[in-house]
Amino acid sequence: MSGSGSDLEQELVDKRFDVESTYWRDVYQRKDIFGFIYRQRQVVALSFIEELSLPKTARVLEIGCGAGFMSIALARRGFTVEAVDHASAMVELTQLHARQAGVDNQIHTAIEDAHKLTFEDCSFDLVVALGLVAWLHDLGKALIEIARVLTRDGNAVLNMYSRNRANARVDFPIVLREMVQDRLEKAGLRNQPQPSVARGQSYSIKEFNHYLHDVSLVNMKDASVGFGPFKLFNHDIFSDKTGVKIHQKLQKHADNCYPIFRLWGSQYVILTRKRGQ
Repeated sequence: MSGSGSDLEQELVDKRFDVESTYWRDVYQRKDIFGFIYRQRQVVALSFIEELSLPKTARVLEIGCGAGFMSIALARRGFTVEAVDHASAMVELTQLHARQAGVDNQIHTAIEDAHKLTFEDCSFDLVVALGLVAWLHDLGKALIEIARVLTRDGNAVLNMYSRNRANARVDFPIVLREMVQDRLEKAGLRNQPQPSVARGQSYSIKEFNHYLHDVSLVNMKDASVGFGPFKLFNHDIFSDKTGVKIHQKLQKHADNCYPIFRLWGSQYVILTRKRGQ
């Protein structure tokens, strides 16, 4: 491999999603905790979009379309969607699933880099990016691009993986080890190894909202989604069935706006609006 650090990071991300494309094809059908969380994340995002009451003529962009299930859900609601991803395997899956769902005439696919979109300014009334933020090598730059392509007072539905998620707190030995390694690397006491696989980035809710504020994206509504899987020393503590029950109970508390549970969800879903200029 050669090139800049950001090029290397993007190459690792593309490689990971090309290799794991079948996982993203199947995850929404799974009965385990991951399947529940991803389905719930999509339901929450769609509920935010439906509350906007956008006309069917609204221009919609999905960045990081993955296997295409969100784009298909939007197409079934009457929208025409530009569905883009940087991993070619994901774009191919979106094309396949759109044909199978009979909405391929409403979904236009392309390979795009979220950090430098090729669309013109103020092109879209709605941007959707679920599962994208964790894999960006420059979150600020990508958010600038999202804000740029949004129309005046346009909306974006985004999500990020929460640094304060409850399941990370349970697996404290792994978290502590990673924290120590990170501190040593930053202090120059440990050489930072060349990454061999892309790893998703997480953010605190406060930190993420600061990023949004900097690009004039205003928080209109948000939700915490997902509790689990719970691990200790990177091994599952509960069976899938028990894990799902625990998730459902904790999710109910989060939905009822108990502050501590809202902070501990694994995913943060947010509806934003571009501040008119």
